[in-house]
Amino acid sequence: MNHDADAWAVLGRAIRSDRNRQGITREQLAQRVRDRGGEISARSIGSLEAGKVPKRGSKPPTLEPTVAALGWKAGWTDRILGGEDPGAVLEGVEIEPDVTPQVTPRQRLYELLPSVYEFARTAVLNGAPAEERDAFEVAVQRLLDAAASGAGGRGGYALAAYRPHAAGEGVPADDAARIREALNGDG
Repeated sequence: MNHDADAWAVLGRAIRSDRNRQGITREQLAQRVRDRGGEISARSIGSLEAGKVPKRGSKPPTLEPTVAALGWKAGWTDRILGGEDPGAVLEGVEIEPDVTPQVTPRQRLYELLPSVYEFARTAVLNGAPAEERDAFEVAVQRLLDAAASGAGGRGGYALAAYRPHAAGEGVPADDAARIREALNGDG
């Protein structure tokens, strides 16, 4: 069994590249594996794509079902792990170079924010008092403001916490636009 971190990184990039080439998400790929009788999560696919070297002797049990769901032939992973060029192994499929964008802690904070508000609204739909949601959202806003001021400026989400949203609607379009702007560094 090959435990070379570089070889596993190459294999991971090849899996991610082929998935992206096919225009499917990790969750869609996981569903393909499940449809074929396998068990895998999108998170496990992320680990494969990250090129994590298995801690124990053999390949992860999720590897072969995952690449089979992409249409790979038996033995292709062994060839790539053995040092062959993934483009040649995958018969001309273009493999994207590793250009994984670096996500800053501030960007990650903003990525998580819509889910926090969705959680609060869903709690109300499940019987939690709306007043508790409001208090929660105010606390989230204070925490965001504190984190943003530590990062050199206000986060740009002030209205999102204080403006009421209808239960079950999700993030309003103008809030979503603001979130995208903040993620892109425009906010």
